[in-house]
Amino acid sequence: MGETKYCLCCGENVPFNYVERHERREITCAYCGFTLDVQKLWEPSKVSEGHVLVAEDSKYVRDIIVDALKASKIYSNVVAVENGLELTSVFSRLRTENTSVDAAIIDLNMPVMDGITAARTIRAIESQHGMQATPVIFFSGVKADEALRAQMDMLAPASYVNKGSDPDPDSLARRVEQLVGYLVEKHRRAG
Repeated sequence: MGETKYCLCCGENVPFNYVERHERREITCAYCGFTLDVQKLWEPSKVSEGHVLVAEDSKYVRDIIVDALKASKIYSNVVAVENGLELTSVFSRLRTENTSVDAAIIDLNMPVMDGITAARTIRAIESQHGMQATPVIFFSGVKADEALRAQMDMLAPASYVNKGSDPDPDSLARRVEQLVGYLVEKHRRAG
């Protein structure tokens, strides 16, 4: 028998496997799958000085996104708003103050101003002031059809992460983890 580790669940030394997910390597029991140890594969070299803006009309979803972004320890400046109009107002103020914005996470269906209109407004502000385009991530339950893909091409750099239709909080949390993982990967490539 090769190398072993003690498993609390099995109560003995067991062979183990490595599973890599969410920027970490988990060492799991080969018999029962119990997690024996967790090793981080990547630590952020620095916390971003820029802001991540979140526009989501559901307070519940908004809070989950903000908590996950702060837990990533890369983005310390997270500003969350309820609609696209508030998003464009905050974006304009931050950019006028020469504060960088690393990304805008935008729901598509919101009251007052929808996500596509908000993203177009952001692009207009950037164009008017000769600014570099801020990455936009649409995080929505709306299906990414051809019309949405065409909008994203016009609003590039723009991406889409589906938040799913399952009302189960664990399912939504997994989607938010995917969203944060996507942002972490973009941050790592940029840094």
